[in-house]
Amino acid sequence: MRNVLVTILGRDRPGIIYQVSRILADFKLNIIEASQTTLLGEFAGLFSCALPENLKLADLDQVLELELADSGLIHVLREIKTDEPTAISPDTHAPYVVTIRGRDRLGLIPELSGVLSGFDINIDTLRAVSLPRPSDQAEPKVVMFFELSVPKGVNQSALRQALGLAADGLNMEMSLQHRDIFEAIHRL
Repeated sequence: MRNVLVTILGRDRPGIIYQVSRILADFKLNIIEASQTTLLGEFAGLFSCALPENLKLADLDQVLELELADSGLIHVLREIKTDEPTAISPDTHAPYVVTIRGRDRLGLIPELSGVLSGFDINIDTLRAVSLPRPSDQAEPKVVMFFELSVPKGVNQSALRQALGLAADGLNMEMSLQHRDIFEAIHRL
C-alpha cells in the first residue's frame, strides 16, 4: 500500500464529507486519518488514504476531477513516502498546548509563531477564534490554541519565559501546558 494525501477545498455545504469519502471508498481507498475545518464559509479537508498498489494516482486524480466537476470543490493529491524519516516523533518530541487570550491585533500569529520557531518547535495545529465583541468593549478579543511538538531537549523554563514575554508585550494572557495536563483539566 502507498499513502496518498487528498486535499479538498471549496464552499462549505452539507454533505461534502459524505461525497468525498464515498468517492474514495468506491475507488477502494481506505481513509486512515481525516481532518477538516471551515473558515469564512470555506471547507478545507485532508484525507490520508491507503492507495492499493494496483491503482494509479493519475487514475484517482481523473476520478476526483470527474466526480467533483459540478460540486465547486477542487482537489490536490500528493503521494506521501512513509519510509522517509520524519523530524518529529513521540521519541524526540512532547505534545504541548499554548492558549493565548486577549485583544486581537495585527501580527499576533507571526509574533507568537516566531518565538516557537526560535525553539525549533513544530506547530501541529493552530486555531484562532475571534470572540463576539460585547457592546461595552471597543476592541475585538481573540483566543488562540497552538498544539505543539516540543523537542524533548528544549529548556522549558526558557520557553515559558520567552512566550510569557511575548504575551506580556502583546498584552495577552498565555498558558503553556503539556497536552496530557491540558486534556485532564478540560475534560468534562
